[in-house]
Amino acid sequence: MQYKMEIMHRLIAVIISLVISTIGFSQSQELNNALEEVNKGEYVILEVRMQLEDVFQTLEGNESANLSRIAIFTGKNKDREIVVRGFEGFNQVVKYFNEIEQMGFDLKSSYPIKGNSLLITHYVFRKIKR
Repeated sequence: MQYKMEIMHRLIAVIISLVISTIGFSQSQELNNALEEVNKGEYVILEVRMQLEDVFQTLEGNESANLSRIAIFTGKNKDREIVVRGFEGFNQVVKYFNEIEQMGFDLKSSYPIKGNSLLITHYVFRKIKR
């Protein structure tokens, strides 16, 4: 009986890790899909939108926040802008920065936009490599 429970726990752990890795891959794939049409010299905007209460949850995030999201705007990706809904913490944002840089982009500027309940930051990147 104990042996069967141990096998069941291991199976559940494997399934959970597969689901988490699949979700992480699909988010990166969304970013790759959005940026594949961008040519050298063109600009893109990475938008990090958080609800004001998310500011205090920068490490652990707040995935249930319905207005929080990360989006990428290229001028060519209409209706495919949203990379991820919710906010998983700033490690997620840094991961996207690193991926964008590896794709040949350079950060040119950033600016915040503060509303009543939202804090939006735009990061402007320019593609420098083919």
